Amino acid sequence: MARIDLPEGPESDWEKMWGLLPPATGEATNRFSDLIQSDTLLSVPEHEAARIRIAHLNGCEPCSGARVADMAAFGLDEAFYRDVDDPALRHLYPPRVALAIGFAERFVAGKQAYDEAFWDEMREAFSPSEIADLTASCAKWLGLGRINAVLGLAVACPIRIAPPRHAERVPA
Repeated sequence: MARIDLPEGPESDWEKMWGLLPPATGEATNRFSDLIQSDTLLSVPEHEAARIRIAHLNGCEPCSGARVADMAAFGLDEAFYRDVDDPALRHLYPPRVALAIGFAERFVAGKQAYDEAFWDEMREAFSPSEIADLTASCAKWLGLGRINAVLGLAVACPIRIAPPRHAERVPA
C-alpha cells in the first residue's frame, strides 16, 4: 500500500506517483531508465547481478521480483538471483559477475566502502566505459528502487526486463 495518496485510476502506483509531478520529470526518468537498460555495455549476468543485489539491499519488492525476459537464454535461473546475497557463494559466479555484485554493495554503502585494492580489481577486469556504465546503472537502481521502497509502491504483476540490445544469448 502506497504511503502517499495516489490518484484513482487503472495506472500502476509508479505511473500515478510520477503523475503527481510535472510530466517532463516522469518522461525524463523513464527515458534514463530505459537507456540504462537497453544500452548497457555489460553482459546480462553482470548487469542483472548488480541490479538484483541493489534491489535486495534497497528492500524494493518490485525490483527484487523482476527478472530479465528469457533469463534461461542468458544462463540465468532463480538460484542466480537468490544466491547473489550470499558472500560465501560468490565463487559460483564468474569473476566479473562477482565484482559487479561487490561494486553494487559498495555503491549502496557509499564511497568509503571502496578501497584501492578493489579499484585495482575493477580496473583490471572492466574498461573505464564499463565501470562508468555500471556506476550509472547502480545510481538508477538505487535511486528509483528507493522510491518504490520508501513510498511503498505496488506492482500488480511480475516485471520482465527486456535484455539490452547487444545481449548475447548462451548457446543451447
